[in-house]
Amino acid sequence: MNIKTLALGLAAGASLLALATGAQAQSKLVVGVSWSNFQEERWKIDEAAIKKQLASVGAEYISADAQSNPQKQLADVESLIARGAKALIVLAQDAQAIQPAVAKAKAEKIPVLGYDRLIEVPGVFLSHLR
Repeated sequence: MNIKTLALGLAAGASLLALATGAQAQSKLVVGVSWSNFQEERWKIDEAAIKKQLASVGAEYISADAQSNPQKQLADVESLIARGAKALIVLAQDAQAIQPAVAKAKAEKIPVLGYDRLIEVPGVFLSHLR
């Protein structure tokens, strides 16, 4: 699967999930992406494709870089939610440490997609390129 196909799927899936969880149709869909770190060239390529595909369906992209720090990533996810994210894509630094943030998102009926790394929480979707 190429990144364009994956990103389009992420955008479409996030749109449908946000609408299914009660986001109003007239509201712009905001998708928050929590990167475990943004130092790898791969993430820059993936980000560009995700941004392009979200823009193609009229969704807004917001993001945060946890800088390889699981505690910062927890705060980042909370910040993305506070900034209006109606769907989250999470590249977890630590699949166990991220669970409280995922629980908060689920409590607020925000769908979560674990990107490239498994987050073992019921209801978290998984997507990867490998």
